Amino acid sequence: MDGDSGVVRQLVEQMGIGFEAFGMPRMAGRVLGWLILSEEEEVSLDDLAAGLGVSKASVSNATRLLIQMGIIRRSGRPGSRQAYFKVSSDPWNAMLAMEKRVSRSFLDFAREARAALPARPERDARLAEMEGALELYIELLETFAREWHEKRKAQ
Repeated sequence: MDGDSGVVRQLVEQMGIGFEAFGMPRMAGRVLGWLILSEEEEVSLDDLAAGLGVSKASVSNATRLLIQMGIIRRSGRPGSRQAYFKVSSDPWNAMLAMEKRVSRSFLDFAREARAALPARPERDARLAEMEGALELYIELLETFAREWHEKRKAQ
């Protein structure tokens, strides 16, 4: 990677710390940061490991998670057994969709708990607040996703 490798490493680490703040593995954030900053469209597993100064196993685990999340894609090249990775065409929409799925899961929990358990004022108040907050959050995520889609189309 051209440019100031110290700055790149610092930015990659910053992305890793950001992922970690969301309960995700730091390595997944570092891999995504490297792929975003790379001057190449695709980066091999070997080059990711070498660039990040970590084992191929660490990179492999991180890429598997990022692929499952829809944030990156894996590809190959004719005649090569090497795996290559690149950022998906819209990784931010994939992250929004994941956030919506997680939020819906929590919303289902709140609704099912209120329906299945006997009435208890304090618990019911907590569950009602959880339900209201999550309903609003999901609505805002859906609005954001629509606006993001429109903005991308306009670019």
